[in-house]
Amino acid sequence: MHLFSGYNSPYLFAISLVIFIGLLEIISLIFGSLLSGALDAHISDSDFLTTGNTGQVLHYLNIGRIPSLIVLCLLAGYFGLLGILLQHGWVTLWQTPLSNLLLAPVCLIIAGVAVHYTGRAIAPWLPTDETSAITENDFIGKMAIVTGHSASAGRPCEGKFTDEFGQTHYLLLEPEDGKAFNKGDKVLIICQISPSRYLAELNPWPNHL
Repeated sequence: MHLFSGYNSPYLFAISLVIFIGLLEIISLIFGSLLSGALDAHISDSDFLTTGNTGQVLHYLNIGRIPSLIVLCLLAGYFGLLGILLQHGWVTLWQTPLSNLLLAPVCLIIAGVAVHYTGRAIAPWLPTDETSAITENDFIGKMAIVTGHSASAGRPCEGKFTDEFGQTHYLLLEPEDGKAFNKGDKVLIICQISPSRYLAELNPWPNHL
């Protein structure tokens, strides 16, 4: 079996996706942001992704228990490795590749089950950005830093703050009507709009904080 044969394309693409996500996360860290934190914030803010059948699937895959990008990397990694190994075994036995129309769905289902149990196993060992030390209501009154490019009313961007326990929290921030935030602005969180979306105002005490 040749690793780069055409029948391995879907699985090589999945493994390449894992590498690409890792590079994106490194780049986002260099620029002072966290891609996984932003993605988790958007998922938790979406009713479509957190309710119904979609919400059940994401819950099964441990979205919310571990960072969503780790879930995606595990899913793509398992899918890619399973596909390559099963194709290798099939070609070894029968000297012809198995149709990916049959193999790919099987690999995806097995990968999903593997992600479910792997996520449950590694969740206690992963550092998280959020902590039970404070609740979301305690975010109000905190001073945060805008890490996204810009924000205006109805168009939030990512922000973060570090609580008194040293835990970093990522959330979506937006200003009041007629105002705007830019990257690097210090803002005061004044109320909660949705589970991960907050209304804020520019630092009212710039000479002190």
